[in-house]
Amino acid sequence: MIGYIIRRLLALLPILFGVAIFVFIATRMMPGNIAQIMCGNNCTDEQIAELEADYGLDKPIPEQFVEWIGGMARGDLGDSFLRNRPVADEIVDRLPITLELLILTMIISTVVGVGMGAISAMNHRRWPDAGIRVFNIMGMALPAFWVATLVILLPSIWFSYAPPFQHISIFEDPWGNMREYVPPALVMGLASSCGLARIVRGSILGVVGQDFIRTARAKGLSESLVIRRHALGNAMLPVVTILGMQVAGLMGGAVIIEQVFALNGLGRLVFESATMRDYPVLQVMALYTVVVVVMMFLFIDLAYAWLDPRVRLTGGQHA
Repeated sequence: MIGYIIRRLLALLPILFGVAIFVFIATRMMPGNIAQIMCGNNCTDEQIAELEADYGLDKPIPEQFVEWIGGMARGDLGDSFLRNRPVADEIVDRLPITLELLILTMIISTVVGVGMGAISAMNHRRWPDAGIRVFNIMGMALPAFWVATLVILLPSIWFSYAPPFQHISIFEDPWGNMREYVPPALVMGLASSCGLARIVRGSILGVVGQDFIRTARAKGLSESLVIRRHALGNAMLPVVTILGMQVAGLMGGAVIIEQVFALNGLGRLVFESATMRDYPVLQVMALYTVVVVVMMFLFIDLAYAWLDPRVRLTGGQHA
């Protein structure tokens, strides 16, 4: 198991290098640069060239890449063009906000998704099953930014209430922190929980026809107990995969949700950096996302081995 983990981590290095090349080229292909944006339309070519020299954008592209990748190898993530401070400091300051949002979203998504999926499977072909399936389809179809706008707009119209638009530490004011994070977490978790519920329902229905389920029913156990104790645990393997993939998807959703709810997290940092062509931040955040995705798939493989004793991780493959 340890050897498998080490091999997977070593395999991450060429992936990161390939992504670094792609991201570096892609950011430089974006129209305009931070010197042109900050200088404005009334600046002369000489003023733009002076700003480009200050940011090092006047150097050849290969030289810029070598300097950047060399700094990354030394642990230097570079400095933000827009904020004139190390990128690492920006990430450290904003990571707790995005991390809390993602953790709360995953809790809501898992609890609601697994609950709806189990209830739907227990009431197969009855009205609760039909109602939950319709709700799941609607939840997956509604755009997150539209739902987020309604979550802010409708309570303010109906009840003169709006969530706080400033960061509140959970250690200083737990209730105020929940008022700040629960609405965006509910919005982000809506589509995730609906998609998860469909997977859970299908997995449980695929398990309930097997021999050990019929044996449990023959012993006189209630249907709800059969589902909770026997079917749900054996149906969790596909759910683990979906949860891991949802984490990667939530990283992208945080860009929109944090902007709508004015959360000063990593998603908003990416949005602001893309708008202003802050190349060092965009490049580091792209690599950060790749690391999170790869680590989540490693976690999925390990979770498979833990949930199903028949799975063994040897030589980098399932056996």
